[in-house]
Amino acid sequence: MVSYSTETILTSIFMITVSFVAVIGNSLVILAILWNKRLRTICNFLFLNLAVADMLQGAIAMPLRLADQLNQTEKRPLIPCLVVIPLTVFLFGASNFNLTLISLDRYLALKKPFLYTNFADPRKATIIVALSWLLIFIIAFLPIFGWGQTDTADITDICLYSTTLSRDYLFMLFSIVNLSVIITLAFTNYFILKTARNQIRRINITQSHVTGIDGALSVQKDDLSVSVVLGRPTSDCETMNSDQSRAKVPKAGGSRERRATKIMLIVVGIFVFLTTPITVIDIISLLGCPTCTPLTFVKITVFMAYSNACVNVFVYAGFNTDMRNTWICIYRQVKGAISSRFRC
Repeated sequence: MVSYSTETILTSIFMITVSFVAVIGNSLVILAILWNKRLRTICNFLFLNLAVADMLQGAIAMPLRLADQLNQTEKRPLIPCLVVIPLTVFLFGASNFNLTLISLDRYLALKKPFLYTNFADPRKATIIVALSWLLIFIIAFLPIFGWGQTDTADITDICLYSTTLSRDYLFMLFSIVNLSVIITLAFTNYFILKTARNQIRRINITQSHVTGIDGALSVQKDDLSVSVVLGRPTSDCETMNSDQSRAKVPKAGGSRERRATKIMLIVVGIFVFLTTPITVIDIISLLGCPTCTPLTFVKITVFMAYSNACVNVFVYAGFNTDMRNTWICIYRQVKGAISSRFRC
C-alpha cells in the first residue's frame, strides 16, 4: 500500500478543491451567458471564452497534474509528459490570451470609442478569439511535432517544464504567454484606471452644480427607463430569455460599459497578483539560477497560479447583478420543473 506524505495529501486536497470549483463555477458563468440573451454582449462573449479556458484547466490540466503527483509506484508518469505539459501550456495560455483580449476590448472602448463601434461586431470578435485559440494551440503543441522537447522528456519520473521542454522553447513560451501578457495588461489597465479617475473627477464636478432634487429625479428616471420591460421589471425571468423583450429594453450603454470595465479591472488585478510570482521565478530559473528560489515558495506560487482558474466566478457573483439574477432565475426554474415533475 502506497503511503503519502502530509504535504502530498494537503496539496492534493487543494488541487481537487480548486479543480472542482473551477469546473462548477465556470460552467455556471457559461450557462448564464448562454441562457440570458441580455448578457450576450461582445465583452461577455470574451468572458465566456475565459470561462471555457478556466473550466478546461479544472477539468483536464489539474487532474493530469494531480495524477502525476500521486504516481509514486512507477518509474515513469502514468500519462506521457509530452501530453501533460502541452495540454497544461495550451489551457493556461488560452486563459492568458482571453484575458488579454478582454483588457484590449475595454482599452479600445475607452481610448477609441468610434473605432470600437466598428470592432464590436460578433463575427469579427469570433474570428479574433478563434485566432487566439489557434495561436496558443500551435505554440503549446510544437514539442509533440518535434521542436521544443528535451532528450529526457520520455524518461523522467515526474512532468516538469524544465525536464520536458528545451531552454529555447521555454524562452519563447514565457516571452509570448507570460511576459508579453503581463506587459500588455499593465499598459492597458494603467490607461483604463487613469481614464476612470478622470471620469470620476468630471462626475463629481458635474454633481456639485446639480441640486439634490434634480439628481434624485434623474436617478429615478434612469431607473424607470432601464427597469421597465413590457410593464415588467428586468429581473423577471421570463424577459431574460425573450428576443422580443431584449429588443425593447432601452440600452443603458454607459452603465453597462462601466460595469464591464470594473469587472475586468478586478479580474486582471487578481490574475496579475496570482501569476506574477511564478512568472518571475520561471524567468530567474531560465536565466541560469533554478535553485535560487526556495522549493516551498515555488510550490506556493504554483498553487496561486492554479487558483486563478476558480476565482473569476466569485467576482461575477459579487459585481455583476445581471449574472447573479440569471443564476437565481435558473435555480428557480429548475426547482419549479423538479417540483412539478414529482408533485402528486
